[in-house]
Amino acid sequence: MPNPTFRRWTADEISVLKNLAQKRPATQIAAQLGRSRSATSVKAHELKLSLRMRHQPAENSGADPRPAGFDWQE
Repeated sequence: MPNPTFRRWTADEISVLKNLAQKRPATQIAAQLGRSRSATSVKAHELKLSLRMRHQPAENSGADPRPAGFDWQE
């Protein structure tokens, strides 16, 4: 008897997963697909997709990029 909680991935669900990977957190993708976080992670792994978010640097964050305690001016 098949597992009643098992549901095959549709082509549309895979397309959504591919489009949202690295753009939204994995928990949001899973919720949108109606899947568990672990099922979403397993499918992403099978498809060789990374679910890690891409770092988007903040523009004009005001952070000083120089090492602390170092002054370029003499």
